[in-house]
Amino acid sequence: METTPKFSHRALALLLIFSAVLFALAAWILWPRPLQVKVNTAAPQTIIATQTVQDLASTKKARVAAANATTPVYSYDQSVSTKQADQLTRFEKALATVETTATSKAQTALKKAQKDNANAVLAVPTPAELTKTFRAQYSKADYPYFYQFSTAFLTQAYGLTQAQRHQAFEAASKAVAAQLAGRVTSDQLTASKQTARRAVKAANLTAAQNKVATTLVNQTLIANELVDTTKTKAKQAAAAAAVKPVAILQGQVIVQQGQLIDQSVLHQITVLGLTKRKAPWALLGFGVLLIVQALAVLALLMDHPRAEQAKELLLYGGGMLLVALIMLGLRYLANTSGANLTLLLPAALLPLIFRTFIDRRWGLLAALMQTLLAYFIFYSTTGTIFTAGTAVTYLTTGILAVMIPKRRLNDVLQRVAFWVLGLNLALTVSLMLMQGARFTSSLTWQTLGFTVVGQVLGYILAIGVTPYLELIWRDDAIFRLNQLSNPNDPLLRELLTKAPGTYHHSMMVASLAANAVAKIGGRARLTRVACYYHDVGKLKRPLYFTENMPNGFDSPHHHLSAQASAKIIFAHVDDGVAMLKARHMPQFIIDICQQHHGTTLMKYFYMEALKTDPSTPESEYRYQGPKPQSIEAAVINLADTCEAAIRSMKQPTPEKIHDFVHHITDERLADGQFDDAPITVAQLRQVEASLEAGLASTFYTRIEYPQTPDDIK
Repeated sequence: METTPKFSHRALALLLIFSAVLFALAAWILWPRPLQVKVNTAAPQTIIATQTVQDLASTKKARVAAANATTPVYSYDQSVSTKQADQLTRFEKALATVETTATSKAQTALKKAQKDNANAVLAVPTPAELTKTFRAQYSKADYPYFYQFSTAFLTQAYGLTQAQRHQAFEAASKAVAAQLAGRVTSDQLTASKQTARRAVKAANLTAAQNKVATTLVNQTLIANELVDTTKTKAKQAAAAAAVKPVAILQGQVIVQQGQLIDQSVLHQITVLGLTKRKAPWALLGFGVLLIVQALAVLALLMDHPRAEQAKELLLYGGGMLLVALIMLGLRYLANTSGANLTLLLPAALLPLIFRTFIDRRWGLLAALMQTLLAYFIFYSTTGTIFTAGTAVTYLTTGILAVMIPKRRLNDVLQRVAFWVLGLNLALTVSLMLMQGARFTSSLTWQTLGFTVVGQVLGYILAIGVTPYLELIWRDDAIFRLNQLSNPNDPLLRELLTKAPGTYHHSMMVASLAANAVAKIGGRARLTRVACYYHDVGKLKRPLYFTENMPNGFDSPHHHLSAQASAKIIFAHVDDGVAMLKARHMPQFIIDICQQHHGTTLMKYFYMEALKTDPSTPESEYRYQGPKPQSIEAAVINLADTCEAAIRSMKQPTPEKIHDFVHHITDERLADGQFDDAPITVAQLRQVEASLEAGLASTFYTRIEYPQTPDDIK
């Protein structure tokens, strides 16, 4: 068993063409082009960050600077004073020990020499010899403090007597101890040494002693409040970590067109990767968006007849391409005159149009897709002029536009204004207040003004384009209906001339049916015009229909069989459909012509046929139909029968009219004539009341007023 494809080939081809054209429109924008810029040259265009990127080099530099600017963490060591005093004491003792030992050896050697030579003299060790001995006896590895002092100093120290040297050491020790009694940092050390040297100088010392003591102070006095390396490093690490990453923000203006490009600007451009040829990720992303859109469109098309799919897709694709072209124009203007111009997009246009001519889901899809499309259209290799606030404005405008009932925009102008303009503007102001907009700033009012203009444009364009789209899209286009309702229409003129009774009947049915349809929320204007043409098939044989027969005219049916007469009456439906199709009438009018009798039984001729042949099947005297498919067709079915019957009724009264209309309604309901029409019993009762009122006001025979003699004359 073959299954019918869900999608028409034409619709699929249109979807493919539409997606390809849209992709081509955006390709030249989204294809990455590296910037050719140099230091000390003018910027060829305004360069704006296309994305938020962390500047790693600047971040590292800022963190190093923060770490270096951190003050060291000091730790006070009270033992330094004792340690340095011990160093001085040991140093003095070591000097004395070397000197005592050397002198003792010299005296021993003298005693031995005097045994051989009474005139032998004591060989006192010289300062240089003592220095040499000192160095030999105390190694640098074991006594690093001793090696802070030069050979010249040791010679100077040994140039003093032990008593003189002791005085020098004592003066130095007191001066150092006095300074180390308090806190001495490395920064304060120089000042502390100066103070200690002044203290040494104030002591009662010889020049040689002062020189030795001063050297001792310089080498022994050290800081007792030292940098805590571990804590300092931790503090520096914390300071570096506290530095926020240096980032180039999306939308940030790097350089204005014509401004000089310096090293800093070039660095930012390089970090953004604008000087390198990149993979076309944006174009790939746009391709994914088009695929998503195509899938969404196909999902929506599944719920629509195949015959309507191409038309619906043509409207959707054409609308989206139009918006894309408007975006391209706004993109050019925004790049040259200000980013706020993107707010001028009539974002309500497509959702309003699609809600009116297809359904609400198509409007919602358009609202979403045009917002995402804007992200790509307003994208550039050198920047973006599309903000999150603009995107929210587009999306809310589109969503609010589909909140309106699915009726002609001209019939719900106040609701459109409320949702698209009033409520939307309030949401825009709310968003601006949340962002902290200053209403004393001209930029804020400019943004608000552009937003309002964009919303008003969408509103006006949707209303303005609706009548023209109706001519193509809908049967009840105002322009078309006004044209068809003109009495000078050739078909109506012919009907009035050749079948005046049918013309009058059609006008009456039109009035009755339109009023009844309006009561139940149907398309009254379309119903009225359809009724004008529902019986045009009678033009083929106008005199075979009672309403066109002159008084005293011998009906041609008197000379025909019931079967032949029924065939002629049945033919007026097919003839009318053929005539309307030849005139390319709206499909709704053709449908009304074809459905206004449904599959009802032509009782008169059927009863005549039974007289001749009691076995005559009823089906031969039923209209071919189809049964009414809409509430308008159902109402016309009743109005047509009721008007013709009441017209031929003798002395119709409101009671007779009521009984007849009610009887016909119940009879048609029981006959299943309304099974295919979306009309309820409650609505049928409203239609009954409307038809009764209209027929009573037209056909009710009032009492005759007595005539005066003057009237008779």
